[in-house]
Amino acid sequence: MAGVYFLGTEEFNSSNNMMATVVLKEIIDISKLAISYREMIVRNPLLQTKIIECPEQNRFYWGRFSHEELERLLNFEDKQLAQKYDRETIISQYYPTNTRLPFHIAVVNDNTVVICMNHILANGRGLVFWIQKWLQYYSGEHRIIKTAVMETAWQKSIRILKKIGAFLWLPVFLIDFFYSSGKTAIEDTVDLSYAKRPAKSNDYSTKSYTINQEDTETLLRRCKQKGVTLSEYMCEVLAQALLQYDQGKRRVLLSMPMDLQPLVPYLPGETPGNLIASLPVQLFREKDMERQVKGAFKWFKRGIPYSLSRVLAAISTYEKAKKQCLEMCKKTIPERTNLGNFSLTYSNLGVISYPIMEKMVDSVYFYFKSQSILLVSSSISGKLCMEMSLSKDLYNAQEVFNLFDQVLTAEYLLK
Repeated sequence: MAGVYFLGTEEFNSSNNMMATVVLKEIIDISKLAISYREMIVRNPLLQTKIIECPEQNRFYWGRFSHEELERLLNFEDKQLAQKYDRETIISQYYPTNTRLPFHIAVVNDNTVVICMNHILANGRGLVFWIQKWLQYYSGEHRIIKTAVMETAWQKSIRILKKIGAFLWLPVFLIDFFYSSGKTAIEDTVDLSYAKRPAKSNDYSTKSYTINQEDTETLLRRCKQKGVTLSEYMCEVLAQALLQYDQGKRRVLLSMPMDLQPLVPYLPGETPGNLIASLPVQLFREKDMERQVKGAFKWFKRGIPYSLSRVLAAISTYEKAKKQCLEMCKKTIPERTNLGNFSLTYSNLGVISYPIMEKMVDSVYFYFKSQSILLVSSSISGKLCMEMSLSKDLYNAQEVFNLFDQVLTAEYLLK
């Protein structure tokens, strides 16, 4: 479903790539960069993937560029790697799916690159995997290691039971969600777009935030003392900040992506597809915030994002789903119903522990061109790195960044 969303909306939003600004500890060797990039693409069939749509069959499937197409696209990337671009230029670029290789790199300065990957082909976990894979090629440390998703019969049985449980819990979740949201959920929800009508646009803005290692350690200790994860803690902080900013509202709706790995085991180096699903998390001013967040995260453990996305996929054909996604993008935030009028999307990619990334990367910031306000966090070498991105067509960038300039600081997070 996540891939179908991007296929249906990429032209309207000029968006189909995840992006990561990667700041390296050493100066980039451009010749090594070009050679390692080409070698990586040639040796990894998944990075030669193209999307083949079959409207008559109501589906799409994974194809592969021909040798001639691949050589032409690699030559194009060689020229791109020989130049430097500022981040604003990279963000404004839009190449329709199949007109460029699904994984490509742009050089920003002597030690910074922006790595892009088609969001139809992979999710955040996949992007991190391919970044470390590229660093292996670049550093000459690449080793071919055959891996496989191995499950015992017992593990497979447990996973099947979890899937069944996800579907059994879904009606309970939906009844609770709509009952709690009430009849005035649309008017009650914080919306920093102020119901502005979206238009076809390619005007986006991003901003990076970093918490140093010492403060990150203090923050993690605070989470441990409270008995919550960093994701839970950040949800609470973000919701409270939005409610404090808009005193006239009582509800915040967060979109929280979930990697489907626990229920759909896959290898990011071999499995194509954006295998994520999102949980709508609604939090109310008048209720205990910490308790609400803990309650919401129980739905993650019960697999609600998985069952919700599977049901949505089952009731829509491919072409119908694409059309519905596009229609949704053209609606104002309040028009997207109380299940989709998100105040903010928050994704935590967790601790990046690949040895090659810890060795070579100083910091990394993830983002994509999203209609909603998007915050993505990750930790590397003890530092918490965060990137906020938004559509300037829908939001006043200065207003939003002024708010989160205060929130995404060590002082505020530890308050």
